[in-house]
Amino acid sequence: MNAAPDPAEIVAPSDPALYARRRVMGPGVWLWLVLCVLCIALGAGVAHYGPTLFKSKDKPADGAVSAAPSARPVADRVATGSALPVETGDTAIAPPAADVERLDGRITALESGQKNVTDAAVAALAVSALAEAAETSRPFGQELAGLQRVLAPSPDLRALESLSERGAPTRAGLAIQFGNLAGRAASAARNPGADADLFSRIRYALASIVSIRHVGSTKGTTPDAMLARAQALLDDGDIEGAVQALDALPDPAREVLAPWFNAAGRRIEIDRHVAAIRADALAGLSRVSRAAP
Repeated sequence: MNAAPDPAEIVAPSDPALYARRRVMGPGVWLWLVLCVLCIALGAGVAHYGPTLFKSKDKPADGAVSAAPSARPVADRVATGSALPVETGDTAIAPPAADVERLDGRITALESGQKNVTDAAVAALAVSALAEAAETSRPFGQELAGLQRVLAPSPDLRALESLSERGAPTRAGLAIQFGNLAGRAASAARNPGADADLFSRIRYALASIVSIRHVGSTKGTTPDAMLARAQALLDDGDIEGAVQALDALPDPAREVLAPWFNAAGRRIEIDRHVAAIRADALAGLSRVSRAAP
């Protein structure tokens, strides 16, 4: 026996549309898409044509340069003597040519004056280095060559070329050397000569073994007095005065002191030429310093 069918399953649906395929995109969706496309196109048009259609009407501030091209001719906008055209409210006025020329001349004078002062200062420093080296007993050719590169040639520089190869003892060294030779010079001054009698020659031979020199008195014309005066001057650093005090020394004594005289002469010449070069360099530095604008 079969069961009776359910009445709800036998009755057919009353709306046939329920059996049709449902639409994915209806009219509302297409309308929304069209509006989106229109909005995108409108935005692109405003971005592209907006700066041309809607120009700014603001007036530029006083003195500001306008970026927009001007309708005025270029000849009216360029000031006479101006290098570049400037679009401003007022025409730019170029400085007079005389002022520009005067300014250029002053700049040139300043640069020249500064260079002269620098060169003179460098020369003064080189002279100072030379003087410091020349005061020692060693040769000073390297310092002299450095000075010749920055200083104009002069007789004093040429005279130092030969003296710089050997140098000269210091003033203190000359005083010590003279003290070591003074006793022998005093003994040589008492040499009676080949024509003296036998007693005088014997006395001189004994005096040569033991040198006796009177050093207490600096007055008089005896060799001992002259040697004492020269030693006192050397102790004070006065080589020139010591050499002058020994002018009247007898020839035998001068022969003993010959090496010392040569060294003292070189020291005097070196100091004299260095002093002259230093004076010229300082005078040049002072002159260019006063003349600098």
